[in-house]
Amino acid sequence: MKKFPLPPLPQLHTFEAVARRLSFTAAADELCLTQSAVSRQVKVLEDNLGHALFLRRHRAIDLTPEGRQLFAAVTRGFEEISRCVDGLRAAQAPPQITVAASVAFSYYWLMPRLERFSARHPAADLRVLATDQQVDPSKGDADIAVLYGDGHWPGTKARRLFGERVYPVCSPTYLQLHPELRQPADFLEQTLLHLEGGGNIWGGVDWQVWLAQQGVTGQPQRPGIRLNSYPMVLQAAEAGRGIALGWSYITDPMLADGRLTCPADRPLETGEGYYACTSEDKISNPLIRDFLKWILEEVEAADNLA
Repeated sequence: MKKFPLPPLPQLHTFEAVARRLSFTAAADELCLTQSAVSRQVKVLEDNLGHALFLRRHRAIDLTPEGRQLFAAVTRGFEEISRCVDGLRAAQAPPQITVAASVAFSYYWLMPRLERFSARHPAADLRVLATDQQVDPSKGDADIAVLYGDGHWPGTKARRLFGERVYPVCSPTYLQLHPELRQPADFLEQTLLHLEGGGNIWGGVDWQVWLAQQGVTGQPQRPGIRLNSYPMVLQAAEAGRGIALGWSYITDPMLADGRLTCPADRPLETGEGYYACTSEDKISNPLIRDFLKWILEEVEAADNLA
């Protein structure tokens, strides 16, 4: 005698799809079967159990009490099997994390350092999601996200990386060609490079905000250049096309190696910052903890070089 005298598994699989979708047609599409094949399997199952499982109405079906009882049991069983299979597969797969950050942070700050993390965890499968759209790690958008703000996001643990410090930057050649550029009011006579479309990834600092902080209330007298990618803004600045706003965690190294220069040492510090965030339920993951530890070490190392 069989230990588990169950109907054939394909019949239970078909029944579950029909009961979940409450449609023979939708279940047939999901299972890549014909509607008649689905109906036949359900009928054989009903004959096997001695109970009708569905109430067949005009253009609609519903579960009978016996059908609801079986659907609950089958669902629990399939969910338990699915969890077990996922666990077995995960045990054989390399550890994996997804890290989300703005395009600029990923390109300028994270990627040049990422090799050192990979050296620590050569078997880890690391996915970098570079996006200027807001990411919510508490909803599973990423395992770790570098977010801009005050450090308070519901359902997340946040670790401060650095504050926001913004100042103007241009190429050394541009500054040589514009010796009249001596004080913030002179910027109104220059070509200003604008970042558009950054949203709350970049906060609210733009040329208008920076100039107002310097006490300049006039309007630019020359047409500016507007770009929707911060790497493009900095490329334009390096090429001598105009003056850009520089975020210190990106542009400090460019000033140090001479690619850019600061025509006015008037930084704006907003009090906001950039944080490495993860959901509260993932903080116990060893690889996530190691990545957070590593990124904080990289921030400290960069501070020591400054």
